[in-house]
Amino acid sequence: MKQVLAIMQRELRHELRSRKAWLAILLYTGSTVYISYLGLQNSVSATLNTQDASIHNTIFWLLIIFISMFATSGSFAGRESEMFYIYTLVSPSRFILARLIYNGLFLLSVSLLAFFCFQFFIGFNNTNLILFLLTLLLTVWGISSLLTMSFSIASKGGGGFTLMAITSFPLLVPLLITAQHLSEMTITGSDTTGYGGYMAALLALDAIIAALCYVLFPYLWRD
Repeated sequence: MKQVLAIMQRELRHELRSRKAWLAILLYTGSTVYISYLGLQNSVSATLNTQDASIHNTIFWLLIIFISMFATSGSFAGRESEMFYIYTLVSPSRFILARLIYNGLFLLSVSLLAFFCFQFFIGFNNTNLILFLLTLLLTVWGISSLLTMSFSIASKGGGGFTLMAITSFPLLVPLLITAQHLSEMTITGSDTTGYGGYMAALLALDAIIAALCYVLFPYLWRD
């Protein structure tokens, strides 16, 4: 556990030194949300109908996935020599566990920032905030695990963004569809009878993605 915490501290120091990266993430998040607000001005009102709420919900998740890709794109790119050095000091399973936890917390903070910006400019009215944030938490954790695995494969294989997109697409689509259904139930006031089933599916996807990343990473970085 000490090695996992040490790697997380190392990653945090690396991020704190990269002030330009943080500013870029903040600028990207704020600008994308504001541009969405400009495009949705006519549908932003005190009371949203079901169609407008569904449109806002879809746009929100599109923003989350693009912001997530932008925020985590530097996780492995250009750091292969550093990763190899750490790999010689700790086991790959502990290393990827530390990266999964760190990237999950990092991406969750960025996603919460995007949510509050979206809520301020556009807003979800009559939202069950607790259920919505729970959905956001589980979805972002799954996205973080998936992108961590995909970027590691792309970085090792030299395929760049194209390889990352190919490897992440099969699991990213069902993850986002499930999240969209769950969040739409919380913002449209629809019947939440099926909420438990969708939540179980989301938890299962998160577990599958994290397990695949944890199991496959040592074989990927052995060579």
